[in-house]
Amino acid sequence: MGQYRIERKFIKKPIPKYALEVSGYYHNRFPIKSLTKEEAKEEMDIIERYLNNFVYIVRNSKNILGVTHKIERTDNRITVYTLYDTPIITFWIEEEKGDE
Repeated sequence: MGQYRIERKFIKKPIPKYALEVSGYYHNRFPIKSLTKEEAKEEMDIIERYLNNFVYIVRNSKNILGVTHKIERTDNRITVYTLYDTPIITFWIEEEKGDE
């Protein structure tokens, strides 16, 4: 049975502050460790819910990431886009390579 882990990548430069905050939550909640496929999918569900409800502040106004940005989910990948379809951050499930 394969082991999996959740990876992330910042795409937009410079990285927006809210993306760093999301990544900080991700790093604390999901340290790099081996997961089964089912556990990895459950963790991706948690990340998606967190992204949809994440509140960030811009110029003294609170915004909800799931409202102000497009969050696209495929089977093993979540990508956050701006309103102008610029990708910001991506989370995906990656299979760990064993020593062969």
